[in-house]
Amino acid sequence: MSSWDIGAPVAGYVWRAASPRAQVLLQHGYGEYAERYVTQYSGLIPKLNQNGFDVFAIDLPGHGRSEGERGQIDLHEAVDLHLKARQALPAGLPTVLFGHSLGGLITAASIVRERGTIAAAIVSASAMQTPSKRWERMLSKIATTIAPSGPMPLPRPGVEALTRDKDLVKVIDADPMMYTGKAKNLVAKTVLEISDEVWSKTDNWKVPTLIIHGNKDESTNYLNSMGLNEKILSPDRKLIIYPGGYHELLNDTIRAEVERDLFDWLLARV
Repeated sequence: MSSWDIGAPVAGYVWRAASPRAQVLLQHGYGEYAERYVTQYSGLIPKLNQNGFDVFAIDLPGHGRSEGERGQIDLHEAVDLHLKARQALPAGLPTVLFGHSLGGLITAASIVRERGTIAAAIVSASAMQTPSKRWERMLSKIATTIAPSGPMPLPRPGVEALTRDKDLVKVIDADPMMYTGKAKNLVAKTVLEISDEVWSKTDNWKVPTLIIHGNKDESTNYLNSMGLNEKILSPDRKLIIYPGGYHELLNDTIRAEVERDLFDWLLARV
């Protein structure tokens, strides 16, 4: 692993393949950080390297090794950072976007704002919300104005909702770099706003796309992944809903199946 500078005050990383044929920009989810994808998530980053993919990633502000209040992120800033990271990628190799959970929503917004030269996209357990109602927008605006760092008034599932692998739950629970508190009011407000933006611009989404989600995910709603798959205009799109799957599918007890599906799809396109 080497450091990667995108021209913004966030921690950036690159993991190089021996003979790269493509590159992946990986965006982590809420409360976690990029380096988890080295030792967890079925060793996704090393396996991407083994298959000829350079992997680039950033830690969002307030996450991992980036500065900022833990767990606090404005999704508008996050999407801007993702676009800046895309611009900082080396030229000459096909680019794949991979986003999990909150990173899936950030990736989705990045795609509908600017397709650029994306060869393919993988969206895992996206944090997409249903189109917001006026009262939801008003309530989130008031709460954020009063206490942007206050906890949103909804429960957040514990780490046991991430995976059915009980040994891994213990590892996650003991990880000091994980933020496991409730999502904050600013996060909740901007998640609604960015979700609304994605829904309004799905006509711009034409890149080959794989969307995956577990139907027992208590952190994000698989029905929104189904809806997103129906609305995007990509002629090459695939949706896989895993029966019984929890939030972190590549960490779940079905990780081998998910990994096989992901690489079969990706290697057929890049």
